Amino acid sequence: MDGKQIGAIIALIVLLPTLISLLIWTFKISKDPTNPENIEEGVKIAAEDAIPWRLGIFEWLAGLPGIIGAILIIGFVFFLKWIGEFK
Repeated sequence: MDGKQIGAIIALIVLLPTLISLLIWTFKISKDPTNPENIEEGVKIAAEDAIPWRLGIFEWLAGLPGIIGAILIIGFVFFLKWIGEFK
């Protein structure tokens, strides 16, 4: 497996909850398209999806103690460069 395949698998795992929530939202909005709560929920889903998936991992790694977190963040950045996420 090369880096792009690993990156695609990670992206699929990270995007799966968003796809499921969009599917559920689609059924809700089709039943009552004029309900403002359904529209607000769709906007919330879109806003959550706009945040890059790697941001949560960076936050978690930054919470680790001292040099361990710093080394893991640097390693994660190199991994992202390896799979082609960063240019």
